[in-house]
Amino acid sequence: MADRKPPEDALSNLRRRVDAARGTDGSQNAPPPQSPASLALRYGGEFGAAVIVGALLGYGADYLLHSQPWGIVIGMGLGFAAGVVNVVRVAQSYSRSNPVDPNAPSIPDDEED
Repeated sequence: MADRKPPEDALSNLRRRVDAARGTDGSQNAPPPQSPASLALRYGGEFGAAVIVGALLGYGADYLLHSQPWGIVIGMGLGFAAGVVNVVRVAQSYSRSNPVDPNAPSIPDDEED
């Protein structure tokens, strides 16, 4: 009983065997960058969902408080703001995970001649 391995060794041994069975070396590969179409759909989905949820919550407030149309107006406004925040957050996370190549050629401006 004295020669039992500590749980850390058993766990690392298991990870090594699983990686060998999968044919990987254990390193984490980054997922491929998203296509522009999937990124645009994600932006639209994030924004649209926030506006719809805000409008539904505003409608519910109108229904309960009998304050038509103020609940839905405020709910849509808050949903719009939340949608903008969500889109900015998604764009920042995409930019962080896919930085711009500093050696990439610049796009010529129409004003440059």
